[in-house]
Amino acid sequence: MTTETEASVRELIELHERWFAAAENKDVEASMEPISADIISYEHVSPLQFTALDDIRKECQRGFEQELDDFTWTVPDLRVIVREDLGVAWGLNRMASRRPDGTERVTWSRGTRIFRKVDGKWLMVHQHVSFPFEPETGAAALALAP
Repeated sequence: MTTETEASVRELIELHERWFAAAENKDVEASMEPISADIISYEHVSPLQFTALDDIRKECQRGFEQELDDFTWTVPDLRVIVREDLGVAWGLNRMASRRPDGTERVTWSRGTRIFRKVDGKWLMVHQHVSFPFEPETGAAALALAP
C-alpha cells in the first residue's frame, strides 16, 4: 500500500469516527456533511432508495428523534479499501441506546458505503444498509449479533 493510499484509508476511518460522534450528539448537519449531493442511499426503511439530500436529512432527523438516551453508532470491524479517488467502507453497524428503565437496546445491521474524493474531500455517493430477514415470516431479524 502506498503512503498516499494509507493516508486516504486513515481519512475515511477518521470520517467515520466524526460521523459516529455526530450521531451520538444527534447532530443532523454534521451527519450530513460527508454526503454527496448526488447520493443514492438504500436505508433500513422505505422507500427503496433515497436520492435527495433533503429526504436523507429528514430520515436522519427522524432516526435521531426515535433514539433514546446514550445513543451510539459504531462499526467495530470497519474495513476500508481505497483506489485513487474511490473508497469503499463496509462492516456491521452496531447501534445502541439506553431505555428509560435502564436496559440497553442494541441492533446490528449490515452497511456498505462508497466514497468519491472531490476537490480533496471524501464524499459518500452510495450507501446500502440492511437487516437480514427471516424467510419464514418475512420479518427483519433485529435480534442477530455477531
